[in-house]
Amino acid sequence: MEVKRKMSIRKPKEPEFMKELHRIREEMYLETKNLTPKEKIKKTHKEAEEFLKSQGYKLIPSNKGYRMKSIDRD
Repeated sequence: MEVKRKMSIRKPKEPEFMKELHRIREEMYLETKNLTPKEKIKKTHKEAEEFLKSQGYKLIPSNKGYRMKSIDRD
């Protein structure tokens, strides 16, 4: 009589940083899943400008899109 065993495939334990990454990606997806492509572009552009400003830069329109310029701080 042959005994059949169930094969169980164990998933390796996911590192904490990967759990955090997956959580962040899901959060970003949920924030944008109902936006139109134009709304997504506008949101991304606004967030990029805010980040650059916090780092001392601003976006300047150019003939090929945009370029970054350092903000003169007094």
